[in-house]
Amino acid sequence: MILTASCIFGVEAVLSNEIKKLGYTVTKVDNGRVSFEGDLTAIARCNINLRTAGRVFISLKYFNASTFDQLFDNINTISWGDYIHYNNKINVKVSSLKSKLTSVPACQSIVKKSIVDKLLKKYASLPEDGDRVVVSVYILDDAVSVFIDTTGESLHKRGYRIKNYEAPLSETIAASLILLSYYNKGRILLDPFCGSGTIPIEAALIAKNIAPGGNRKFDSSLFSFMNKKIWDKAYEEAYDMENDYHEQLIFGSDISSEAVDMAKFHAKRANVESLIDFRTKAVKDLKKTDEYGIIICNPPYGERMLDQESAKELYLEIKNSFNQFDSWSKYIYTAYSDFEYVYGNKADKRRKIFNGKINCTYYQFFGPKPLTSHSV
Repeated sequence: MILTASCIFGVEAVLSNEIKKLGYTVTKVDNGRVSFEGDLTAIARCNINLRTAGRVFISLKYFNASTFDQLFDNINTISWGDYIHYNNKINVKVSSLKSKLTSVPACQSIVKKSIVDKLLKKYASLPEDGDRVVVSVYILDDAVSVFIDTTGESLHKRGYRIKNYEAPLSETIAASLILLSYYNKGRILLDPFCGSGTIPIEAALIAKNIAPGGNRKFDSSLFSFMNKKIWDKAYEEAYDMENDYHEQLIFGSDISSEAVDMAKFHAKRANVESLIDFRTKAVKDLKKTDEYGIIICNPPYGERMLDQESAKELYLEIKNSFNQFDSWSKYIYTAYSDFEYVYGNKADKRRKIFNGKINCTYYQFFGPKPLTSHSV
């Protein structure tokens, strides 16, 4: 079957690499989506192990439709009885953009009616009093894509973060920033704007190879066509892949003691507190203690947390503080449009990565290759 994993715009290549490392063949890459060949086992393994995906879908059908009749008829050709049990609660989600089918509620109603019509040819009744199955329909320029959501609650919900400090970075974005950097578990990583701790915690999970979905459940674990043994084996595989790495080379700091306390709390919930040193510290007070390392951070940028003048003052502090880290690689994720001007240097590489609807840029400054790995 063809599976499709969704992701944040701008990290499709990272997600593709993750899928390939799990042993699956990528068949298509679109904006915010990566499709690949997989079986039922792949559904479980990808939900448990992918760090940068939002959801994993079963791809059912692609077709063109500009009328409700065309939408109904094409949906009706799908073998819904292969995926939906007679008592499943059927939820339909529709997204429509630049299409003649502009009414989302109307599209939802048509899709649901077509699915029910097809299922009643197989089942005598549909009480819909059981576990839910979410059917997702995306319409763009009258091109319709139909999926079954195997995930349920988004994959960024790892389970460790239950408190938020101001504008938190999602776990999937944090993992993407790390995987796009030169980080590995033998190098120091510093986040001087750690907030509730997401970047350091995701780095620690990567260092220990802890599966991001290893401690949560997914909608598809209750699907009638999914065998429980598939999930048991996938979880067991993920746990077996964890390592006993224990060096404390990850550092997080923030000017807010409340944020630091929250970060420590989340790191403990994620079972990686021993790998991270969190401290209350302003960016201007940072001191370089090691020759080589990596800074990855998401400073406030005037969109949600600061006005533009305050943002400029902060980025001048960042410039002055980061100048001492001349042999470090530095990665700054921000929507602050004047970043390079204020920082005084052009990035070696830039990547557009959306944070929700905010168009952010990941500025990458590459330091020299370290002569030796750091050890403690």
